[in-house]
Amino acid sequence: MHSIARNIRQLSVAHGRQLTTTRILARDAIKNGLVVGMFASHKLFNSEQIPQAVQDKILQEAQAQGNKADAGSVQLVLSPDLTQHIAVVGLGSESTNMSEIVRTAVANGIKQLKAKNIANINIAPMPCAHASGEAAALAAYSFTAFKTQKAEEQLPTISSADAEEWNTGRVYAEAQNFARELMATPANFMTPTIFAQRVRDELASLPNTKVNVYDEQWAREQRMGGLIAVSQGSDEPLRFVEIVYQGRPGPGPASLALVGKGITFDTGGYSLKLGKNMDLMKGDMGGGATVVAAMRAIAQLRLPINVVATVPLCENMVSGRATKVSDVYTSRAGLTVEVMNTDAEGRIVLADALHYTVEAHQPQAIVDVATLTGAMVVALGELYTGVFTPSPSLWQHIDRAGAATDEPVWRMPLHDRWDAMLKSSIADLSNIGCKGEAGACTAAAFLRQFVDGPRLTPPAVMREQNNDESIPRWAHLDIAGPMEASTSEGYHHQGMSGRPTRLLIELAKQLSAE
Repeated sequence: MHSIARNIRQLSVAHGRQLTTTRILARDAIKNGLVVGMFASHKLFNSEQIPQAVQDKILQEAQAQGNKADAGSVQLVLSPDLTQHIAVVGLGSESTNMSEIVRTAVANGIKQLKAKNIANINIAPMPCAHASGEAAALAAYSFTAFKTQKAEEQLPTISSADAEEWNTGRVYAEAQNFARELMATPANFMTPTIFAQRVRDELASLPNTKVNVYDEQWAREQRMGGLIAVSQGSDEPLRFVEIVYQGRPGPGPASLALVGKGITFDTGGYSLKLGKNMDLMKGDMGGGATVVAAMRAIAQLRLPINVVATVPLCENMVSGRATKVSDVYTSRAGLTVEVMNTDAEGRIVLADALHYTVEAHQPQAIVDVATLTGAMVVALGELYTGVFTPSPSLWQHIDRAGAATDEPVWRMPLHDRWDAMLKSSIADLSNIGCKGEAGACTAAAFLRQFVDGPRLTPPAVMREQNNDESIPRWAHLDIAGPMEASTSEGYHHQGMSGRPTRLLIELAKQLSAE
């Protein structure tokens, strides 16, 4: 410390003025930060709430450094009174829809301030308060549960002058962080039993929410032959989680049902996966994680809608008891299924859960979410979620929800001819298409058998993307690509993504207004 101070004094004298160490060291000790938005025109958003001296300093630094305030850019400025670091985040040109720009810009500003160990960060009002709140929680996320020597940095306290919408955005984002945590946790610490207990811990005390956890005996009583067939190769017992949220007074059917795939680890069974990237299979319960996380937020926000969620939980392992290729089981719907690929297990457990949810709760709309097929990764990569639905109105809701949360979706085709590809020579169905093509599409076709009845004899005409508004409206979301983020840009973090949690919350919010 003495040598550093001596060097500072020597440098000060060399520049012809005495510079004390107090000012230098005070800058390092600053613990307060501010995030301010600036458009490309150098106009500060909501400038009337920013002291004039601070505005002058920001604009002076911007001009001196040639800051063009490009969308997502960050320039750090020290406040005139030297009490806080200001992250001036670029908002680009003014536009009507700035939610994604705000998410990225605010997240980048928070990351820059975190790097300076700022303890308290205040976010000035932004063009989209909801997106600002989302960025605040998403950018601050880190997963260090299994680090024996955790980093010394503490997560900053983040606040904003924006109120209700900002806090709602934080609820959305904290739900996604919860899903991230569930997906990132190693499978030996996230068994079906542990997952079910986490659901109880997180949701059971929320208003108007009931959590039921069922065991193998219950699954047998419910005739869930698919869930039992997949689970029997593991020493870990299966669980079936059911969450019922009553957001509207009085009895009534669920307006929305969410069904999430809950394979807490997937080896592929006897159709064994390659060792490369098998570590990602701890996240094969991503559908279940996002559904549970969305339900937490729906209850916290007290949305005026009745929602039910179901998550079939088990491991897909290899053992002397495991289901073999060509084995046949009887599904809850009574259809027999020949298992021609034990690595196509997600659709098997989802089929029983879908059939149970439709029969037990009679929802007006049902959405299943699953890390289902490698074919979807090939088709759409990690950016888009593939959506299969015969319902135009449900698709429109999902598309709008994806646009609002910037969790983009792409509608995939449903065609009756794919039903014929699922025929088995010895059973009602095969769990994979006989030709080995259209893997994501035939998986969706398999699931459709358990929502609106068997479709084993397709009509002569194609019914793709038709106006079938039968109850329940159904959609299948294949999230095999978006389950993982390959970069840490903006509010994203490399690793398990927790998507599409915010989309599901937004979908429930939209449907609550119907």
